[in-house]
Amino acid sequence: MTKKTLGQVMLSLTLLASAAAPAMAIDYEAKPVMWVLQAPFRTVGAVTGAAVSGGVSGPIDDSYHWFLKGTNHVAGKFGDEEGAGQIAAAVPIGGSVGMVLGSGHGVYRGFFHGWKKGWEKPLSRWSYITMEEK
Repeated sequence: MTKKTLGQVMLSLTLLASAAAPAMAIDYEAKPVMWVLQAPFRTVGAVTGAAVSGGVSGPIDDSYHWFLKGTNHVAGKFGDEEGAGQIAAAVPIGGSVGMVLGSGHGVYRGFFHGWKKGWEKPLSRWSYITMEEK
């Protein structure tokens, strides 16, 4: 093993230990043992879930839905939500604004969704996608 690889392994172990240390140090006598043992895994699940869901899944999901909502709203203001001409005229106006705003909202909503689901069910698929579990 080269020194560079060994250094990277040691750095990752140090970062993991520093992330888990506060969870274990918080009133360890009052917490059940299982909670203390699961805290590092839950922390890793929450951080990765928040990063993936807030950085990828949330913006894609919300930008798509807000694009449709913006297009339908502007097409309705033009007279008919289901008319082909109104939809074609509404896409550059309402669709583009909805996509940009939805993407920003998706980062915010996806981050908190990924954090919450990643803590409840560490490293599960529900912590990485913004769809609700059924």
